[in-house]
Amino acid sequence: GEIKELNVNGVFIEIGFDPPTDFARNNGIEVDSNGYIKVDEWMRTNVPGVYAAGDCTNMWLGFRQIITAVAQGGVAATSAYRYLTEKKGKK
Repeated sequence: GEIKELNVNGVFIEIGFDPPTDFARNNGIEVDSNGYIKVDEWMRTNVPGVYAAGDCTNMWLGFRQIITAVAQGGVAATSAYRYLTEKKGKK
């Protein structure tokens, strides 16, 4: 192989993995062909009231970094709060 020196300010290392989403599949939550939990832009799964965020989801597949996982967590938390608030208001 060729050794090459690069002048960079930083490096992101991705180890890659198969997402551990058997629990989702076993509970009726849809996953894609690669095993990632399917979510919409509000991090909702196909099961009402169930949300997913981070590296286990099919959202932003090219950006497996902590900052995107945290952002997804924020969206999921807000979505869950809205879901529970709306559900409580209907009683």
